[in-house]
Amino acid sequence: MPEPVLAITRIHGIAGRRDDLRALMRTTEAAVAAEPGCRAYRFAATLDDPDEYLHVQEWADEEAWAAHQRSTAFKAYQQALFELLARPSEMTVHRDMRTTRPAPSGPPDPRALD
Repeated sequence: MPEPVLAITRIHGIAGRRDDLRALMRTTEAAVAAEPGCRAYRFAATLDDPDEYLHVQEWADEEAWAAHQRSTAFKAYQQALFELLARPSEMTVHRDMRTTRPAPSGPPDPRALD
């Protein structure tokens, strides 16, 4: 069975280019979400620093991940990103994962009971 690929990237934006970077992220999210095998492709600003971001992407398998790396959307993102960063991003790629969904640790959410 194909194993999913999960990539998590820490992105360090330039404060003066925040709007440009966020526009690029929105455009890239929309373009990549339609790629075959894309399960999730999201950017999020951190709580303590609006110019620090997490980028989370999940791919159905190694083939889908590799195809994305060759895609027009990825190449355009990489090219536009360079001038918007305070320093290089750090990516961690996870393969051969075992996924679990823990049981809730507290009482059930009353909204879920309806």
